[in-house]
Amino acid sequence: MSRLADLVAPPARPAPTYAPAAIKRKGFFSFHYADIMRVNNVRQSWKINCPGREDKRQFFDRSLWESVQRKNPEGLKNLIRGGMTHASVVCVLVGTETWARPWVRYEIARSVIDKKGLLSVHLNSLRHHQRQAPDVHGDNPLDYMAVGCPKQAGVYFLYERVLQQVVEAGQLKWQWRWEKYGKYTFAVPLPKFMQANPPKVGFVVPLSDVTAIYDYVAEEGHKNIGAWIDTAALRAGR
Repeated sequence: MSRLADLVAPPARPAPTYAPAAIKRKGFFSFHYADIMRVNNVRQSWKINCPGREDKRQFFDRSLWESVQRKNPEGLKNLIRGGMTHASVVCVLVGTETWARPWVRYEIARSVIDKKGLLSVHLNSLRHHQRQAPDVHGDNPLDYMAVGCPKQAGVYFLYERVLQQVVEAGQLKWQWRWEKYGKYTFAVPLPKFMQANPPKVGFVVPLSDVTAIYDYVAEEGHKNIGAWIDTAALRAGR
């Protein structure tokens, strides 16, 4: 838990372990379009290897409409909301710059607003399609989104980490700060997976503190991503 005005340097955290749920949920994949080749590896494994495909387990994402609606932010918001309607979980597929993408942050925000499950999966361990080599992990986008309680106990809002210029001792410096999330400024429900340790007044809880993150290669995502998504749904009460 972090103070709203404090600099936050997220520590490395192992993925929590949970028993998988039996119900086969639908997932919404959130990602940076620059990672599309690696994302396609996940899509294909979801179709071919995912246990439960005989039950028509499905995924959704915004890739089909992203280029068409790029110049119409409100239209894209509406399409994202529509595309997420039938999903129980938002699965963030993490590449090098995913953490900084505004629409990824919006999809994370919608997961909280709509009471969906949430998790992250590192993709950079998959080989790059041109260099045929993996890359170092990118930052977890959930380190940059949080639920906070600014004034009144039990009333929560979305926050994001932003880089700001501040003056200290007469010198201009850059610092990370928590600010209310600008694309959705209303109060939000407290996620079920956060209810055991809700934010105190004047504090935020980064979503990465209360969700799991996995490595697609090291943890055999081609076999296990369905169970990861089911588990995230169960923790959110879906």
